[in-house]
Amino acid sequence: MNEELTPFIIKELSKHRDRKDIVRRVCKQAGLHQKEAERLIILIEARHRRVLANRKHQTPWLLFVSIGTLLLGIGLLGFNLQLVLAFFQKDVMEQILSLQSNSYQITGLLTGLGMTVGGLIGLWKSFGIIFPE
Repeated sequence: MNEELTPFIIKELSKHRDRKDIVRRVCKQAGLHQKEAERLIILIEARHRRVLANRKHQTPWLLFVSIGTLLLGIGLLGFNLQLVLAFFQKDVMEQILSLQSNSYQITGLLTGLGMTVGGLIGLWKSFGIIFPE
């Protein structure tokens, strides 16, 4: 039972949740009394102190990388946006020929989109750690 609850407790502690809420959830999941759940949480916190500390210190790095990725992704999208705008201004044959010759721009456009989405996800996660509910 302890092995099943350990990842859950570590996850909740790393999110800086209220200890009473964690105790309540552990009591509900494992069917423990409140004192037993409190002892279990203290024990797991002591055993996994290094993991919990590393998660707290990851946040500034994740925030920095997320902002950089987001800005580079927006830059790539902006640089290759002319391809999308030009695509709608040409006739069908020119569109097909331009796609073949502009494969690097299409790759850059898709990469920029992926980087923008990845940067937003990273920001969301880091702000979730900094500002828990």
